[in-house]
Amino acid sequence: MEKLGVGVIGCGMISGNHFHALEKLENVSLRAVCDVDEEKLQKAAEAQGADGYVHWRELICRDDIDAVHICVPHYLHAEMSIFALRAGKHVLCEKPMGVSLGEARAMEAAALESGKTLTVCFQNRYNGASRRMKELIGSGALGQVLGGSAFVTWNRAEPYYQNSPWRGKWETEGGSVLINQAVHTLDLLRYLAGEMTLRGCTMSAKRLADTIETEDTCDMLLTNSAGGRFLFYASNCGANNLPVQMHLLLEKGELHLDGARLTIKGPEGTAFEDYTTALAVGKDYWGSGHGPFIQDFYRRIQAGQPPFITPADALETTRLLEEAYTYPMSIRRRPT
Repeated sequence: MEKLGVGVIGCGMISGNHFHALEKLENVSLRAVCDVDEEKLQKAAEAQGADGYVHWRELICRDDIDAVHICVPHYLHAEMSIFALRAGKHVLCEKPMGVSLGEARAMEAAALESGKTLTVCFQNRYNGASRRMKELIGSGALGQVLGGSAFVTWNRAEPYYQNSPWRGKWETEGGSVLINQAVHTLDLLRYLAGEMTLRGCTMSAKRLADTIETEDTCDMLLTNSAGGRFLFYASNCGANNLPVQMHLLLEKGELHLDGARLTIKGPEGTAFEDYTTALAVGKDYWGSGHGPFIQDFYRRIQAGQPPFITPADALETTRLLEEAYTYPMSIRRRPT
């Protein structure tokens, strides 16, 4: 089988997960990397044995590049993805799907027009515990999801924003704790419990009010199609980065996720399952889903199948983000 030529745009921290995953695939060839930071670019190009580019359009326009990974700040996701799709490339874009619903819709339209694959990297759906929860819910053995909660409490201090000026600004990050750190958990919640409707939301900056325009804390009340009630809370004011917590109440039991550890309560008793894996790169609270996600992306392209996470699917998570950031009761709201 002929190898697909791959380019990675953005050589920051998250790119390490992509490089590590690509190294394990026999059906792809990483041919080019790009970054405006020449030190990061040189380091990545040498480590990966790839050509280096400062200008991303030059990388995309190479004839031997079939697919592009977008690993850059949020405000560049739509522009780069749309350009690549129109140039006839498949696109794997890191979360979020643009900084607004309008950008996300433009990305979806470009994918439909081009006939190329576009997917958004919500890799936590591929974590072992997430897959197990989906399997249990899908089997119907525990009945419908009646409600639940999800908590993301991490630590992001002033230097995190000061050293990367695009962060903490509405125009370039599109928000902060919700769109950046907690978006994976929000996406996972709607993936497991069904489509969500926002019933209430508050955005505030409790710790970083003098550093960022955006929010460091967010709480939401959501309901699913079955009328279940869900509490969602995220904050970057934590003392450290705690594992994501998610609790789902079902008709005949409960599921409790603590990082990679899953507690299953059902009619036959309680079971404990541990899906912890040693991460080769990245941070343990990111999860271990990048490898399976990227492998599946290329398997589906070569099989002529649509991506597991379609643009329409990713749009639903973006819709919730948009509604949360413009909710009237929020103390810090995205400017309209």
